[in-house]
Amino acid sequence: MRPIYLLLPLLLLTACKPGGAARDGVGGEDLVARTLFTATGSFDAQADSRERIGGGLRRATWTTRPPLDAQGVVVQYDSDARPLSWMLDIRSPRFTAQDLAGPDARAVTTPQGEALHPAAGSRLADTLILTTGQGLRVVTRGYVTQEEAALLPAFRR
Repeated sequence: MRPIYLLLPLLLLTACKPGGAARDGVGGEDLVARTLFTATGSFDAQADSRERIGGGLRRATWTTRPPLDAQGVVVQYDSDARPLSWMLDIRSPRFTAQDLAGPDARAVTTPQGEALHPAAGSRLADTLILTTGQGLRVVTRGYVTQEEAALLPAFRR
């Protein structure tokens, strides 16, 4: 019989793999991980289109096979600081803003309407999740600082 500790690395690799339940829109950390993987470029090779839009910004669009459980996904990002500066537009998601923000998220009012600010301990702590007519919009503080300064007050704790 082999000691169970030999299986630990395999279990950890499997547990950290993107996909699975998050692809099906189930909440929790899997959805957060999948969202972060999408925003930071892990799925760009599968995007239906990738383009430069000027001012150092780029955009990747998925309509055929979005990386999140939604009809479509668009990520717009600063090509020099992508992990810190991105906006994710999620069209017709099969999950809610609350699913993504987590149970301890704080509701905030913005010039664009109500939004959720995930709790400080969340991996999405430095984002704002807005509900739009088409779905959800997730923006980082870095993106807001550069592109939509009117949303900055919503990041105050």
